[in-house]
Amino acid sequence: MPHSKNMRNVLQDLKKLADKKYQKFTSGLLPGVNYILGVRVPKIRAYAKTFKPEETQNFCKNYKVKYFEEYFLKAILLAYICKQITPEKATKLIQGFIPSISNWSVCDAFCADLKIIKKYPETFLPLILKNLKSNQEFAQRTALNLARAYYLQSPYFKQILGAVLKLKPTKYYAQMAQAWFMCEAYIKQQRLTKPTLKYLTPEVYAMTARKLKDSYRVK
Repeated sequence: MPHSKNMRNVLQDLKKLADKKYQKFTSGLLPGVNYILGVRVPKIRAYAKTFKPEETQNFCKNYKVKYFEEYFLKAILLAYICKQITPEKATKLIQGFIPSISNWSVCDAFCADLKIIKKYPETFLPLILKNLKSNQEFAQRTALNLARAYYLQSPYFKQILGAVLKLKPTKYYAQMAQAWFMCEAYIKQQRLTKPTLKYLTPEVYAMTARKLKDSYRVK
């Protein structure tokens, strides 16, 4: 049986899982992230599965995170909590976490685990639209990731596409997420998407064009 995940033991446990060589590799993938232990993602996910419900709640509410792996762990556990509560409460929980996201890895892992949105797209739509208006790079990326995953179909697509096109991101990770959205939108909703590509910024248009060129799904 794993020991209780109290405030002191989480960091100790993660340090035991760390690999110095992987720390250097991860640092190269996450420019600007200063505190990295070097724990591989599968190990973080496996560690997250050892948490009991009360430990999960305690960690997410009270633990002061510092290291990248702690943020990653919190993202996984918050997404798990979202599956256990009402979508309305989950919306508040997600919005509360978004401002603390500061790198693409935590952002993308968090978004990938928020499968509750597929069941309640109407409830989460305001959250997506709100963050598409944000001036924060990773709030924008979060919204774009979720829009791409869950809102490329009727009756949401036209509204989402319009909101995405109003966004003019200036930071790389938001630009790349917008290009990724536009590429998927083009593949799944080509008739509606193709005429709108001209409204993208030159940077995002170039990224989108490269993605479309590289995609085997574009006819």
